[in-house]
Amino acid sequence: MSAQDPGMDVGIASLADFQARTVDGRTRTVGDRHTHLIDLGVTADRLGLDHIGIGEHHSVDFAVSSPAVVLAAIAARTSRIRLTSSVSTLSALDPVRLYEDFATLDLVSAGRAEITVGRSAHPEPFDLFGVPLSHYDQVFAEKLGLLLRIRGEPRVTWHGRFRSALTEAAVVPRARQDPLPVWIGVGGTPASAERAGRLGLPMMLGYIGGPLERLAHLSAVYRAAGEEEGHGDRLRLGVGVHFFSSDDAATARETYPYYRDFLRPKRPGGSGFTVSPEQFRAGLDPAGHLLIGTPEHITEKAIALYEAVRFDRLQALVDWGGLPTDAVASSVEQLASAVAPALRQLAAAAVRYQRGASRG
Repeated sequence: MSAQDPGMDVGIASLADFQARTVDGRTRTVGDRHTHLIDLGVTADRLGLDHIGIGEHHSVDFAVSSPAVVLAAIAARTSRIRLTSSVSTLSALDPVRLYEDFATLDLVSAGRAEITVGRSAHPEPFDLFGVPLSHYDQVFAEKLGLLLRIRGEPRVTWHGRFRSALTEAAVVPRARQDPLPVWIGVGGTPASAERAGRLGLPMMLGYIGGPLERLAHLSAVYRAAGEEEGHGDRLRLGVGVHFFSSDDAATARETYPYYRDFLRPKRPGGSGFTVSPEQFRAGLDPAGHLLIGTPEHITEKAIALYEAVRFDRLQALVDWGGLPTDAVASSVEQLASAVAPALRQLAAAAVRYQRGASRG
C-alpha cells in the first residue's frame, strides 16, 4: 500500500516499553527488546500488514530513543511494510535532524518511511534536551512548521523563537518520497485535531480510554477543519488501539497483569496510571476501548469503531507490558488473518457505495 493509497491500512506499533523482569518472572535485556522489535517487523511484513510504528522515549522504562535506527534494521529484512515513528517527540527534537534521519530511512527502505510527530506525554525529553515546558505547544507548532518547510524545499531560509535561524540551508539527503509523509499524533485535545485538519496532514488518534463518542467528536473536528481549508481530499485518519488477540477469551482476560504493569507509574511521581481489574474488564466489554479478546470479538469492535469514525488506518499496539513473544506473534497473526481482512472488505464496500452515490 502506498502513502497515497485510499484503502484500509492495518498495521502494528510498539512503544518499546521495557521491563527487566516481567510480571511472570522472565528476565530480558534492552538488547533482547530490540531483537524482538526487529523480529516483530519481519513477522508483520510476512503476514501482509501495512505498517509498523516504533515509539520514541527517553527514559529507562523504554528501550528505544531513536525509532529511525530500529526501523532501518527492520527495513533491511523486509520488502513492503511501511515504517513510521509512533511517535517522534518533535517538541524536543531538531526538525533538521529528524528530517535527515527519516529521509535516510526512506532511501534505504526504497520509499517506505513516514514520520508521526507528537508533543510527548512525558517530561523527560524536555529536561534532557533543554526545551522549556512552559512553551510546550508553541515549540511544537514552530518546529512542525519548520519540518514541513524542510520536506517541501531543498534549501530553507527560516527564523523562529526556539531554534537558530537558517539561511539557504541545504538539508540532505532528500527523501525518495516527495513529500515524505508526516502524520500528527493526537491524544485527546480538540485543538490538536483542528491543527492537523487545518494543515491538511494525516492524523493518528490514540484511543486509550473514554467513550467512543469523544473519539467521534475529535474526528469530526479534524475533518471539519480540513474541509474548511480545502483539504478534504487529502485527509487521512488513523486510530491507535491497545490490542491482543487469542482463540480463548479467558486467555485474553488473563493479560490484565501485563496491562497493569504497562501503564502503571514506574516510580513515585512518574507518568502513567494504575488500571484496576474493574477498569480493565470494562475496557473488554463490547462498548469498551480495548481490542483485547478473541478474533471474533475484536473484529466486531473494530467494525463498530470504523462505523463511528471512518478511519483509514488502524494501528494496533501489540507487545505491551512484557507479553511473551510467542503470544504476541500469535496475536499479530490473528490481526492479519481475521481482523484486517474484515476491515479492508468493509472499507472497500464503503468506497464503492460512495462512488455509486456520487455518480447517482
